[in-house]
Amino acid sequence: MKIKFIVLVVLISSSLISIAFFSSKETSFLLLDASELSDKLENYKDENLRVRGLVKIGSVEREGREAKFKLELNDKTILVHYNGRELLPDAFKEGVRVRVDGKLKNGVLVSDHVEAKCASKYEAEYKNE
Repeated sequence: MKIKFIVLVVLISSSLISIAFFSSKETSFLLLDASELSDKLENYKDENLRVRGLVKIGSVEREGREAKFKLELNDKTILVHYNGRELLPDAFKEGVRVRVDGKLKNGVLVSDHVEAKCASKYEAEYKNE
């Protein structure tokens, strides 16, 4: 009876550990600034990325629900292609702080999620970093 119980506990424990390990890799994001990403693109090829920066003025090109724009910080930029699965937030426009989730493909950040931040609400947060 004790052997069956121990085997059952080991099976359940190993199952839970493997579920936690494999699911966390798919849902975890590496948080970077646009300047950090643009410096070392080759280091982040297969990572889920969450990138912060400003939408560069004059860089937004909308094509239906999709959009292409440049994300900049500290005079360094990264090209973003937003695939349009969701609508872009109302606050999204040139010059606004945004956070973009996605993966790198051929030096372009392909994104499926963009969050725009109200400048007055988050201004202190960026100054303190």
